[in-house]
Amino acid sequence: MENAGKIAGNYLGENKEWNNFLTTVSNNTGNRYLPLWIENVGKNKDRCKQCGWAAETFQGIYKGKTAVMLGASPAITKQFDILRELQYDPDFVFISVASGLKNLLDNGIIPKYVTVADASPNIKRFWEDIDFTKTKGMTLLANICSHPSVLDLWQGDIKFVALWTSVGKLDKKIQKKYRPVNGCGEMFPSLTSQYNFGVAFSFLVFECPVIIFVGNELSFPSDDVEKDTYYPDRKDKKDKWKRMPHPDIYGKKVYTSYMFMALKLSLEDFLGKIGNAGWFLNCTEAGIFGVSAKYGNLPWIQQFTLKIGVTQARNIMKTGEPIYEYGSVVKPQYQNYAIA
Repeated sequence: MENAGKIAGNYLGENKEWNNFLTTVSNNTGNRYLPLWIENVGKNKDRCKQCGWAAETFQGIYKGKTAVMLGASPAITKQFDILRELQYDPDFVFISVASGLKNLLDNGIIPKYVTVADASPNIKRFWEDIDFTKTKGMTLLANICSHPSVLDLWQGDIKFVALWTSVGKLDKKIQKKYRPVNGCGEMFPSLTSQYNFGVAFSFLVFECPVIIFVGNELSFPSDDVEKDTYYPDRKDKKDKWKRMPHPDIYGKKVYTSYMFMALKLSLEDFLGKIGNAGWFLNCTEAGIFGVSAKYGNLPWIQQFTLKIGVTQARNIMKTGEPIYEYGSVVKPQYQNYAIA
């Protein structure tokens, strides 16, 4: 618990660029959502007392095992067969984002944990037609700013996390109302998204030294906002955002948005800071995560197919060493696609 808080605190304090970036994002968002954030924080206090802190409850519970981060992008639909079998392996723990839960459940995949952080009740659009009796065996890792109406739907356990917002007024209110926040007195890094927060939680709290990433494309195959959707089972407002070219893991041109680019850079930066302490295997098999338009593959994020990534993870857990020095995806020759 103390270790998690220390690492999270050091990361935020020693990264002025991301500190400034997150502050800007939070302030801009706060102009619209700050009253709702504050309202949700107040309403969730009693529920938090009843349910408890996630970090305090789960510190070190999966030490030495592999976290499988399940995103919501179209690439994950090609990996369902492997995931359906892998979910029963006790050495692998599945963590999903709220936006991808329905697609997983519809295809026979039941994650152990689900992350939710959005303060708006609009997050419920991702949960339409879900049979929530299926959540009874799952745990929701919920930001204390999450909308109570979203939490009301959940029938499984709920454990709370106090995420750092960089909005001074809100952070002070959280620290005052929920002292000691997270059970350790330290705010937890949000890294700008539910997926990224889940990654940080897996490493810092679950203490998983190996993290496998799937469904984390952060891009579209073309710049056609009418044709290509980010989610495989529905259209979304994110599909309409402006798109810019970027190389994918194969060196081919795909398109990303400023929002997705921010999520990508935030997670890559975090993993780069802790890179020597873990193994990070991108098994999305598509997209732009772990690839720099200027430098090519980032050395601290290995590119693998999911099948080989699982084999790699098993060997690391067994021997402490990887089988393959490089990913199974051949390192391509990158063109410099400028992000305008």
